[in-house]
Amino acid sequence: NILDLCRHTTYGMGVPAPQRLQMAMSLYSNSLSGIVLLVDNRINSYVGIKREFAAICHESTELHFPDLDEQLETIRGKAREVSEIRAAASLSGSDGSSSHSSRRSSFSGQDSSSSNPSPTLQTGDFYVTRHSNLSEAHIVFHVVSDDSLRLPDISSRHPIILGLRNVLRVAHERDVCNVTLPLLLVHELSEEMTIPWCLKRAELVFKCIKGFMIEMASLVGEETRTVQFLVPQGISDDLFASLSGMLSSIFRVSNPLVLK
Repeated sequence: NILDLCRHTTYGMGVPAPQRLQMAMSLYSNSLSGIVLLVDNRINSYVGIKREFAAICHESTELHFPDLDEQLETIRGKAREVSEIRAAASLSGSDGSSSHSSRRSSFSGQDSSSSNPSPTLQTGDFYVTRHSNLSEAHIVFHVVSDDSLRLPDISSRHPIILGLRNVLRVAHERDVCNVTLPLLLVHELSEEMTIPWCLKRAELVFKCIKGFMIEMASLVGEETRTVQFLVPQGISDDLFASLSGMLSSIFRVSNPLVLK
């Protein structure tokens, strides 16, 4: 469960794990840790995994950054500003496509003067929250997903894949050296996710992430960057072994032969 990377484990008389001290000490380092959380298109913490995540955030006091609710309120304000920019850009297009474009804008064409307090995001958009009270993450990338991820034949141009590219770019630019993301682009398995489905999805994600890492390598120095792939709970041992073998084959690095 990806939320296990956020929960603190206590020992004995409620004493937190040493990991909490380690995360606090690395808060000002050049080696931050982040996770990718797949969420719906509303900027709130009312349902699903967002509600569970908010509950974890509220288990301990956030003494460094604004609390989660304040951060989300700030993000909603920024989202409305971006909505205005995108709406203006769509209106500047051709008359024949402006109506269609506005319906497919990042925030579903909602005007900033609308009474709706939570603008709607588009698949592949993401927002970032900062934390000092989580177990193994300083940064959380909330990436908007939808039901199209349950289809077996998504491509490398799917908005989620492009969203992950943008996540890695931000991570590289902001010293987030360790990023954990869901390998199958889902947090839970469902009936349609057969072994062939999982293998095909994993191959796509592995190859795309490898390409993105090569692309981002030119943007940073010699610092080590790590991407961890998390699989959903409940997969079989055989499938896990197949995914591990696929990881080794796709990310294989040839050792140079040095002649003296």
